[in-house]
Amino acid sequence: MVTKKWWPAAAMLLTVCSLAACSGGEKKEEARPAENRPKEPVTLTIYDPNAKADPALFMENYGNAIQKKFPYITVKYISSPDTSPETHIENRIAAGEPIDIMFNVGSINHYRLISTFKLEYDMTGLIKSTGYDLSRLEPSAVKAVQDFSKGGMYAFPYRMVVSGMMYNKDLFDKFGKAYPKDNMTWDETYELAKTMTRVEGGTQYRGFITQFETASQNQLSVPFVDPKTDKALLNTDERWSRFVKNWTRFYEIPGNMSKENDFGSINNLFVKDKVAAMYAYNLPATQLDVNWDVVTLPEFSDRRGIGPQSLLTLVYVTSTSKHKEAAFDAISVLTSDEVQMHLAKKALAFPVINNQAVKDAYGQEATFLQGKNVRALLKNKPADPIPASPYHRYASAAFGKYMYHLSKGTVDVNTALRTMTEEADKEIEKAKAPAGK
Repeated sequence: MVTKKWWPAAAMLLTVCSLAACSGGEKKEEARPAENRPKEPVTLTIYDPNAKADPALFMENYGNAIQKKFPYITVKYISSPDTSPETHIENRIAAGEPIDIMFNVGSINHYRLISTFKLEYDMTGLIKSTGYDLSRLEPSAVKAVQDFSKGGMYAFPYRMVVSGMMYNKDLFDKFGKAYPKDNMTWDETYELAKTMTRVEGGTQYRGFITQFETASQNQLSVPFVDPKTDKALLNTDERWSRFVKNWTRFYEIPGNMSKENDFGSINNLFVKDKVAAMYAYNLPATQLDVNWDVVTLPEFSDRRGIGPQSLLTLVYVTSTSKHKEAAFDAISVLTSDEVQMHLAKKALAFPVINNQAVKDAYGQEATFLQGKNVRALLKNKPADPIPASPYHRYASAAFGKYMYHLSKGTVDVNTALRTMTEEADKEIEKAKAPAGK
């Protein structure tokens, strides 16, 4: 899971609201434990891989809600002491210390934090025995989990991030151009970017920028790695060529060529320097000193109404838990209407449930989003999730590296695709090699 200092919407904890405050809207029957299930008091250890997270904040936002709904459960929250949760998890397992629930795991970290330690547990049986209704959840989110769960269900998604395209209203006003609109195509956005890229008063203004890491959420649903062969697809799947050329043309606009080398520098073009007219990325989680608004991410002309893939945050019942039924009860709370409504109202995550009232509530209590077009990001159908691979991150890293070169014009598309593929395949082979070789 990618975490940025100023853009932590995918990782923030939130306050769980009461049933009275969050009632209303479409209602579907939520899961209830079977009557014959044991109700003896139990303590569940919940592990968060985020470094030095606040236990009190977790209890305020999640733990208290779990204990209120299921009084027989007491939660014990533990987080990683540093930014290397793998070592901490390994040590806990070796010492026989329990981990009943893995909390706050980004979907792209499933293989790094779950599979590595054989913590997968298929909850299909518990879903059936409790009557938990998977149709309550966003279909693309369920499909993504089922894909890396080999058809089962290793986790529940409980938070979701959706990309859009922000724009600086002051720059459009300054240059006398109409604001971007929802459901623009990439071609329309490109033409607009050309008109917004200019030098004014000695300042170079940039028509369009993006963060290359969002390729993992691409609308073409093209994966980085073939899960059958474990080979990078960047130079063999024609969809990658189309996707990369679509982005690269923006940086070929005279004056829009990139000089930046990292996330922060790109981000500052929009939020600090205020020279970027359009910025395709995730929504901010705090007030920005920019007169901004947002529209849907531009669409490919032959894939109208298809938005980006959703970036998910997941919660797991572990294979090592001795209290799997209780752990299932606990994590089901995170997908309840009450918790999802609160997430939506505070705009700390897009809802993962199919409840229109919850979707409509997105951003209602987030003062920094008042008057913004944020709910539009929920109107498009998310692109199908890409097939899961434990080697995704190696190809993704190579992709990002050479996209920086492409955005600076120091390499051509064909060479970049070939080179990033070669580097990715080398890293994948290293990762697959037995330890010590």
